[in-house]
Amino acid sequence: MWPPNNEDSYFVNMDYKKNVINIMPSAEIMVNFPGEMMSSKKACLLYAERMDFKEVMQLRLAEKCDQRRMYITTVDTGSFQQLKQDQSLNVTFGGFMDNVVRMLKDCQAGKLELHLNPRDAASCNDGQVENFYLQFVEVRSFKNLIHLCLPCRSASLNTVLFYINLMLDASYKKYFLLEQNAQQMQMELSSQRVHLEQLGADNSQLREALGENTRILGEKHALELQQMQDKLAKVNEQRSHDQERNRRSISNLQAQLDRAQQDKIDLKSLQEETEKRTQTLTEELNCCKSRICTLKEQNDKLQSDVNTKKKLERKLEYKIEDLKQHTAELQEQIQKGNKEKANMSAELEAEKKILHTKRQALEMASMEIAKANQIIVKQNQELLNQKKTIAWRTEVALQQEKAITEKEKLLALREEEVRQGRITIKQLREEIPQQLESMRHFAQGLEQKYSNQILNLKHRLSSGKENRK
Repeated sequence: MWPPNNEDSYFVNMDYKKNVINIMPSAEIMVNFPGEMMSSKKACLLYAERMDFKEVMQLRLAEKCDQRRMYITTVDTGSFQQLKQDQSLNVTFGGFMDNVVRMLKDCQAGKLELHLNPRDAASCNDGQVENFYLQFVEVRSFKNLIHLCLPCRSASLNTVLFYINLMLDASYKKYFLLEQNAQQMQMELSSQRVHLEQLGADNSQLREALGENTRILGEKHALELQQMQDKLAKVNEQRSHDQERNRRSISNLQAQLDRAQQDKIDLKSLQEETEKRTQTLTEELNCCKSRICTLKEQNDKLQSDVNTKKKLERKLEYKIEDLKQHTAELQEQIQKGNKEKANMSAELEAEKKILHTKRQALEMASMEIAKANQIIVKQNQELLNQKKTIAWRTEVALQQEKAITEKEKLLALREEEVRQGRITIKQLREEIPQQLESMRHFAQGLEQKYSNQILNLKHRLSSGKENRK
């Protein structure tokens, strides 16, 4: 390193380099330089720095085409107080740095311009080192407005060499990092090549395994499908037989039910006729009872007449013969009445026997009706059981159909997985050569880029040695 000048003792000294802080990132900016006829704009690299724990700031401009032309503006506490007095500044040193950064950003945005003007001869003879003014100018239509004017000087050769050496050190570090990255990329390329070869081998193995699995699955699915079709045919045949048998049993049960209903109707009509006959017999019995009552009344009257005649027998002796004759007639009438009474009692007994036999017939008919009702109830229960059996067998058939549909869905999913596997293998076959080709192009681009940077660095080193000479 070259010894620094006194004014750059903080910024160009390696002992204080760790305390140098960039107040804004380095940037390319256009600067107006004075000419003989008119000013010209040149692209310059701007560096804005300050010292940590000290109120010292430095702006450094270096022409982009020739970085040996460097211009430095350094502001410390003393120069800042002089600037406050000369330019009527109303800020602290920290506010001054913030405003300078803001104006530099405005220059980058095109709102302000940087002018580097030489100082006049009178100001150059006062023993100061600065020989330029760095001006922040706002261009207006009538007259330009100067926001801030900072003293600036051309950098000494030692300062220029110091910063060029720093740039070279940074370039060497970048070159070393790039070389390490290139080696690492080469190692990664080799590992990726090995990995790709391994992937190719794995791909071939997977292709073989996939073909074998496809064949095995196809045979297995064909066998399962054939078995399911056989089972389905058997189930359909069994279901048709069951349906036919159930249909026959239902028709038989329906015929039995019709016969039972017809028997029930006949028994009901017979019961109605029996009830009518019983009612008529009851009416006839009531008539007989009324006739017996009338005969009893007549008998009572006859007895009363006999008594009266016996009482009158003494009185009417002379009429004994007539009375005897009349008595004989009466006895004959009584005998006839007794005969009629005996006949009526015999008829009544016969009617009673007939009613008893009819009652027994009615009881037997009611028992037969009860038995017929029990038979109908049993037939209804058997019919319900048959309906439940039919529903159960129908549900079993539906479950078997659902199982068949699920097997078909599973077979479709397996076929979809096989098709996706084939598509993935095809995509891998297409993508792996493309990735290899892109990696080759990337490696060639990196090699060309690093070789160009190495050639530029060698050229700069040779030009730097010539400048030293």
